[in-house]
Amino acid sequence: MRLDKRKSRLSFTTAGVARYRGKEREIVVEVFPHHAAVRLLGTRTRYSVSWRAVFELAAEIYARQEKERRKAARA
Repeated sequence: MRLDKRKSRLSFTTAGVARYRGKEREIVVEVFPHHAAVRLLGTRTRYSVSWRAVFELAAEIYARQEKERRKAARA
């Protein structure tokens, strides 16, 4: 099902944690048709990121890992 056809909200509480104001909090990802919002559980501050930015960051991380893997294989 496409995200733009959903009528209900979709959010995921991840296993990842981040420290905020001296307390470790779980990371929550809220899914929307054109972007995602990331926040910490128990906070109201949301950081929006477009799906294109998520893809570009993932591609950049993959390229960096491949470069490191090739470099390690040469050594």
